[in-house]
Amino acid sequence: MSYFSIVRLRDMNKYGIKITKPWSKEMYDHNDKVADLMKAEILLSIKNNKDNWDNLNELMVLCGGIQYGDGYAISDLYNDVISEIDNVQNYWLNEEYPYYAEKGLVSDIDLEFIGY
Repeated sequence: MSYFSIVRLRDMNKYGIKITKPWSKEMYDHNDKVADLMKAEILLSIKNNKDNWDNLNELMVLCGGIQYGDGYAISDLYNDVISEIDNVQNYWLNEEYPYYAEKGLVSDIDLEFIGY
């Protein structure tokens, strides 16, 4: 890490949390809070789209990075996408969630991840 990177990093704060490398406990706690908010919005969207194959499949991409093809029942997709919520990683939500919020599939939240 160069001197200038260290100086820039030292002066960075977001949401009152100092940005550090390696990440601090505060940063991890904040990011887990953001992920929990996103997961709650995803769950709400899953429930609102229980009978919509295409939207559930898009939510499966958001949560699991995969899509279901022919041969599966919508109830299988619904149950599996709900189970994938627990497995989705914060880094993945950081990359993918804004796209799906922009598409209107999930609601945007006021907080962002920090440190990525």
